[in-house]
Amino acid sequence: MKKITFILAFLCSSFIFGQAVVINEVDADQTTTDTEEFLELYTSTPNTSLDGYIVVFYNGSNDTSYTTVDLNGFSTDANGYFIIGGDAVTGVDIALGADNVIQNGADAIAIYQDSAANFPNGTAVTATNLIDAIVYGTSDPDDAELLAGLNQTIQYDENLNGNKDTESLQRRPDNTFCTALPTLRDDNVCPGCAFVITDVTSTCDDETPGTDTVTIELEYVGGGSETYTIVATTGTVGGDNPSSVPNGTIIVTGVDEDSTVDITVTSTSCNVTETVATPTCEAPNSVADIATLRASTEGQSYILTGEALVTFTQDFRNQKFIEDATAAILIDDDNGIITTAYEIGDGMTGLRGTLSSFNGMMQFVPELDPGAPSSTGNTITAQSVSIADLNGNPEDYESEYVTITPEVTIDTTADPNWIVGTVYELTNADGAFNFRTTFYDANYIGQAVPTSPVIIAGIITERTDDGGYYITARDDNDASTILGINRFETNVFSMFPNPTEGFVNIVSADASAKTVVVFDLLGKQVINTVISDRLDISALTSGMYLVKVSQGNFSETKKLIIK
Repeated sequence: MKKITFILAFLCSSFIFGQAVVINEVDADQTTTDTEEFLELYTSTPNTSLDGYIVVFYNGSNDTSYTTVDLNGFSTDANGYFIIGGDAVTGVDIALGADNVIQNGADAIAIYQDSAANFPNGTAVTATNLIDAIVYGTSDPDDAELLAGLNQTIQYDENLNGNKDTESLQRRPDNTFCTALPTLRDDNVCPGCAFVITDVTSTCDDETPGTDTVTIELEYVGGGSETYTIVATTGTVGGDNPSSVPNGTIIVTGVDEDSTVDITVTSTSCNVTETVATPTCEAPNSVADIATLRASTEGQSYILTGEALVTFTQDFRNQKFIEDATAAILIDDDNGIITTAYEIGDGMTGLRGTLSSFNGMMQFVPELDPGAPSSTGNTITAQSVSIADLNGNPEDYESEYVTITPEVTIDTTADPNWIVGTVYELTNADGAFNFRTTFYDANYIGQAVPTSPVIIAGIITERTDDGGYYITARDDNDASTILGINRFETNVFSMFPNPTEGFVNIVSADASAKTVVVFDLLGKQVINTVISDRLDISALTSGMYLVKVSQGNFSETKKLIIK
């Protein structure tokens, strides 16, 4: 589970510090002669007396003091602020001189509850009676003696953003410091953490009986504004550096399978930890056919070694239905693992995934893209079943492409048109079975439900929360059957050009007149006329239409695309 800690920029004036007086802001470097360097102290209670406190400035070159300021007789203002700095600093409470009054690093400033007499210039750094301290610089190496002597662990960099002359160091609510534009006698404006990990993937480097390693990739956004440190509890950190690459991928290699690793990204504004549980890298079990796969253990990984044919695809969750001579199953690919384009009739071999179920429906969740189709152009033939067959053992037909025979009557009580997510009862002498419009983008959606008995074809699906098993027509390959349109094994009529605009030719071996009825995809009749061989379609808008042509004892319906 991802755990992200954001350091929020709360208003410092509302934060109750655990100390009477603290260092709130330091501006130690400016342009040219540094005439407006300042130190801002803060107390959570306004107008607090500073009697008994001193401020000591330390020089990092020899780790001894160079200035001591006695605060006896002074108090913070109505907002809790007190300013020590150069003569030109607006509203300065204690002026130290014209310019260069605060050294710019690596140096330190400390508050003590002590007497100024105990800290003459040249006093060695000490933590005795220490109240607060900051060690800082402007892109300088850490001063280990100052850090240790003042019990500090971080040397803050006023040049962190490359703007040492225009930015200052400012206290955050968590008592760390950020680098931002100066806020003299005002709330600090430390930015919040912009770094966000957006996605994490773990990939096995190999699959052997021994201990394998895993490569972890962490995609992120929001880098490029600070210096980041990346630490992993195990493995080697590589990939993009968020200090210089705003959006990229951090890569951790050499992590053992079936283990847990913490990957932490820190900066002055951020402390982000991603805990990653690596997978077990074992070769999945092989199954030869879908019937064997369906009988296997859910939650386990398998490779389907035999070829299965694609019977239906839809954009929703990148789903596909596949079938072989033994059974069928739904491929649920919400993560888009399969990027290869598959069409109905394509063969798929070597599919690897995890067996699972949802709402009673058995499904196979892919782990790898199986690659190019192992065959194409296969004929998909619906298995002929009766309603009695489906009601007797529906699990045997789950995910299979079937045709219900004999013809069924469709109950239109729910709606006279095909509406997404609607159940329509089908009946014939064998009993009743339900049709559900599950495939929301099917071409027949919105058209009228046939009122005369028809042959129904489609995929058998299951929804345990909604009544059990259903048949659902796939798309316009089944919709022509559902709409009650007669279909022939051979084309009686030729229609060209297609796509077209303005007109279309419809010809047959018979020179007699033809009756032509054109429907839009909502089932609305838009043309009903008699022609010899040319149909005027200039009044129709661009799109797809169904053209029903009748001549003598023959009729045929074709799709027409108008440009």
